[in-house]
Amino acid sequence: MHIKKAFIKKGTGGHLEELVRGLLPKNTDYAEVQDDVIHHKHTTHTHLTDEILHVLEGSIYFYTEGGTTLCEAGDCMALPKNTVHSPKPGPNGCTYVISILKEYQK
Repeated sequence: MHIKKAFIKKGTGGHLEELVRGLLPKNTDYAEVQDDVIHHKHTTHTHLTDEILHVLEGSIYFYTEGGTTLCEAGDCMALPKNTVHSPKPGPNGCTYVISILKEYQK
């Protein structure tokens, strides 16, 4: 899978075990789970790989060049490599799985 444009699929998430088993090992090099507390804002950054985020609990705002998008539990967001973004958890924090896709290119 190669992501060409950022997109969100509403209501496509799942439970942690289901997501991790579905993501590894064939679709990702690795996955990580993040549990962001309320008001924690990540610095603006990019990644060298495509990533897919699956929101498990809570909500998170994603600031990108295209604007701000709210992702909630059950949502899935794809971020193409080199997408400038800055996530910020919603009012109850956010727990999500990040899939790092294999198509890493230097």
